[in-house]
Amino acid sequence: MKTTILLLTLFISSFGFSQNDKSNTITIKGIIFSEVDGKPLENAYINYTSKYKYSMTNENGKFEYKYLNNKEDLKEKIEISALGYENYDTIIDLNKDNIIDLFVVLKTRFGLNRQKALEDIEQGEINILLSGGIAPVIYNGDKKFCKKYQVNFIEYGCEAISERSLIEYNKTVFEYLDAKFGKKWREEIRDDVSGL
Repeated sequence: MKTTILLLTLFISSFGFSQNDKSNTITIKGIIFSEVDGKPLENAYINYTSKYKYSMTNENGKFEYKYLNNKEDLKEKIEISALGYENYDTIIDLNKDNIIDLFVVLKTRFGLNRQKALEDIEQGEINILLSGGIAPVIYNGDKKFCKKYQVNFIEYGCEAISERSLIEYNKTVFEYLDAKFGKKWREEIRDDVSGL
């Protein structure tokens, strides 16, 4: 009989604690999007600073993180970052809701997108962007190509640039070059240009 009462007491206690833990569980979830094309952004990094924890977005741009909130936790600072994008920071009130949904659009570094390409073209700056390494790579035919088609190759070197933004920018420039010179320039351009 004592064993039954002890087991029943332990069961009720653990049930009470689990109910209490459930009510103190905070779920932070959301979707991160790219400013470039409005599509979800995979492998964005979400840092929960007060907990020294982090998570990443999946292939659908989604993330979720759960932890127990204690009475000392009033706010949570979240830092979101992704390669080639500007960081996004926000502070969340943890005492407001048990489920917090975030929908964040990350802006690209250097503002590289279709609009920027159109502005550059209008100003007579016809640039083709390259994603490179530490030292710029220059091929023998680059100078001749640039002079013939009145363009500049711009290499960002080890600067982190979003591949999506490079492609969108370059595709806009390619449309301009197609309209002005036809498609023959495509046979002469270097092979490592993003977006071809």
